Amino acid sequence: MREEVPHGVHPETRPLPGVSAVLVFLLGGTVLLEWLLGWRGLNRLLPGLPAMVPMTAASLLLVAGVLGSFRWAPGGRLARQSATVLLLLVNAVELASHTRLVPWPEAGLWSLQTSPQTAVTLLLLGGGLFCAGAQGRANTWAPGFVLGAFIPCLIALTGYAFQEPRFYGTQGPLGMAPHTLGALLLLNLGALALQPHRGPVRLLTSPAAGGVMARRMMPALLLPLVSGTLFWWAARARLIDFRLAPPLFIVTMVVALAAIIWRNALTLNRLHEEQVRAEQQARADAERQRLLASDNERLYEAAQQAAAGREEVLAIVSHDLKNPLSTIRLSTTMMTSRMAQHPELKRLDRQVGAIDRAVAHMLNLIHQLLDAARLDGGQALVIERHPEPVDALVEEALALIESQALRKSLRLEKRLATGLTVPCDRNRIHQVLANLLGNAVKFTPEGGVLTLETRTQDGALLVTVRDTGPGIPREAQPHLFERHWQAEKTARQGSGLGLYIARGIIQAHGGRIWVESAPGQGSAFTFCLPTRLPQEGSGEA
Repeated sequence: MREEVPHGVHPETRPLPGVSAVLVFLLGGTVLLEWLLGWRGLNRLLPGLPAMVPMTAASLLLVAGVLGSFRWAPGGRLARQSATVLLLLVNAVELASHTRLVPWPEAGLWSLQTSPQTAVTLLLLGGGLFCAGAQGRANTWAPGFVLGAFIPCLIALTGYAFQEPRFYGTQGPLGMAPHTLGALLLLNLGALALQPHRGPVRLLTSPAAGGVMARRMMPALLLPLVSGTLFWWAARARLIDFRLAPPLFIVTMVVALAAIIWRNALTLNRLHEEQVRAEQQARADAERQRLLASDNERLYEAAQQAAAGREEVLAIVSHDLKNPLSTIRLSTTMMTSRMAQHPELKRLDRQVGAIDRAVAHMLNLIHQLLDAARLDGGQALVIERHPEPVDALVEEALALIESQALRKSLRLEKRLATGLTVPCDRNRIHQVLANLLGNAVKFTPEGGVLTLETRTQDGALLVTVRDTGPGIPREAQPHLFERHWQAEKTARQGSGLGLYIARGIIQAHGGRIWVESAPGQGSAFTFCLPTRLPQEGSGEA
């Protein structure tokens, strides 16, 4: 698991506070131990340079501990703030002792005073750490204090570069030692890294143009110091005349700054070109989206018009077909009654029956097409609910397929829960049962078993039609209730609308229909209907 980054530590600068604290803690601890044991090692790096006195080493240990606690003990706020206050008090007293306003011991190990430059730096750094651990508005002051602590360090660094003791010390042995200067610079960098979301660190780590520019300009901060030091040492070593050092320094600075300006100008131009290309790409994308939206709107309107035209054609065709079919059916009814009165016409009974069945089939197809068109248009089928006895619905549906089942020697089994009543549209549910039972008879081989089962569960009526047919492959089951879909082995055995319309009828009743099947194990189609009428205002059909 990825470790969570503590608050206030940016992932890119996160190691810096901890690394600075460890290095300075080792340095301060070593120097303080040498003073306590009377050794001479890291106390003074070179003869003639200031030494790191015990009080400075102790203060560095305290600052390193406070800085490290932000990294490894973020919850120890009280102890951290208390240590910071102690650091501020000690260095404030030391700074005041240089003005003779506060007495200071004149003998012993702790009589060696911290230099004013070091005390000021530690005060500013301590203020920054105190504000970094505070809450509210004071927390925003931390970067300002830490940046202020860089100023005495920069002055001391310039003094060492140009061998000017007045920059890094005072009269006498007091001064900021070189390793003290290095330790303070490390601590300042670590303290800045505590709050990367504000101040200079935020600018330097920003991916924006300002951050890129700031990172490229950073070397320019050291350029005057480095070039000035080089010319000063060259003049001192008599490599160049002292009078030539200032103009050479000026020429070097002008050339270097011109190079930096040129490089940054190229960067800004490249960023501007990328921005222009991005804007052009965005405009092109927006134009494509606009054209696509326009095309989609036009296609939608065309689809709506086509759907409306199709429904109109279906309505006209169904009306025009129903009239002659009704006439034919009326004629077959009249012929049947006439044949009953004239026995010699009995030989036409089979032909008349075939005509009547064909007419009934065509009328059924017309109703299916109209129902399918309504479902395609996103409209629910119209239903009229009335309380209906389930036993009567089932018996009527079974009576329709009984003769077909007998011709195939199918055994009909009924597992009916008695006394059930369900609010439904009788004709529509009869249509669903007729379709499911008809399919079961059609796909069950001779000698098979067809079972119809009713039961209640969780306030709903469940009706299951189960057969012992070949079963339905799993990959085909999600498509069974789609319009005009048929399995390859059963294609052209129907219109492909029966299950599609059955699902629409059941959904219009507030129920659902599904199938459970496996190859070689038959199929079971089940639909459920709510046993209570929907409440008024519920939005149900």
